[in-house]
Amino acid sequence: MPQFFLPLDTPADPKDFHLKGPEAFHLVKVMRAQPGETVSLFDGRGGKYEGVIETIHEDGSVSGKITSTAAGPAAAAAPVHLYQGLLKASHWDFVLEKATELGAASFTPLLTPRTVVLLREERAKAKQERWERVIMAAAKQCQRGSLPPLRAPVEFRDAIRACAGREGEITALAWEGLCGSGARQSLGAALREAAAAGPVKAVNVFIGPEGGFSDEEVELARATGAVIFGLGPRVLRAETAALAALAVVQYELGQL
Repeated sequence: MPQFFLPLDTPADPKDFHLKGPEAFHLVKVMRAQPGETVSLFDGRGGKYEGVIETIHEDGSVSGKITSTAAGPAAAAAPVHLYQGLLKASHWDFVLEKATELGAASFTPLLTPRTVVLLREERAKAKQERWERVIMAAAKQCQRGSLPPLRAPVEFRDAIRACAGREGEITALAWEGLCGSGARQSLGAALREAAAAGPVKAVNVFIGPEGGFSDEEVELARATGAVIFGLGPRVLRAETAALAALAVVQYELGQL
């Protein structure tokens, strides 16, 4: 049975649970759960639990008792934050879903001169809510105990500068201009070198939009100390590059 999300106001050490809305609907109408059955729960903060359904109420909500704290995966020693150029709807949803499965610690949409998507203010809230639902569904499917936060969109130049100089962190930018250069030659080597010098606290991975990063953006990243890396002999689509880079980083850190 998939896991279900506890409401945000659930205390850190709950004794009982109450599900309503889409979570209760899925549990009762889709999974056909009945009183007495065990259900897996998570609070989005890393807590995972087992509970027993006691009552299915007339309004469709479900309540029950927490019976145990479930053992979830240990938190990553070095969280990997994805800074992704904003993509068209289906491609962006794909990145959020799959990167959640791969363990991304957070998402920051990047705005660049080559960003195709126009994020109108009046639609931003609706899109944010949709994106958070995609992340939620992926976290439930892959049995994550935490929900990676989705940051507000930010200009590339501001994001890359904000990452500069953070002690123990590595910032890396994928660039198709290095097509033919493998990630292991540049990114892998940088990660191994940093790990040899001391614990890596976090990795910030920058991926461009459909049109990629401009030469000026790459030079700005290089000037701030970012590692510029390629992803092999083929030019990858933006969403493919994001997942490939995330997988490489997680593997090199021993987290995949």
